[in-house]
Amino acid sequence: MAGPGWGPPRLDGFILTERLGSGTYATVYKAYAKKDTREVVAIKCVVKKSLNKASVENLLTEIEILKGIRHPHIVQLGLNLDS
Repeated sequence: MAGPGWGPPRLDGFILTERLGSGTYATVYKAYAKKDTREVVAIKCVVKKSLNKASVENLLTEIEILKGIRHPHIVQLGLNLDS
């Protein structure tokens, strides 16, 4: 799957580095904000082409749950719905 020249996707405002994990329809990458702070974040990249109706429903449910959660041990949601 990963051959020469392969790398993480590009996202404005962030430098994506190592792959942290992957699931049925998404891969999570470690990333750094390009801002002065160089904040470390995890970015979940979803391959839209791989989503069936049930996967879309599961993803939308996940988004709604994460939008409402504020806890120091649970990642906060930041959305970029481009591309």
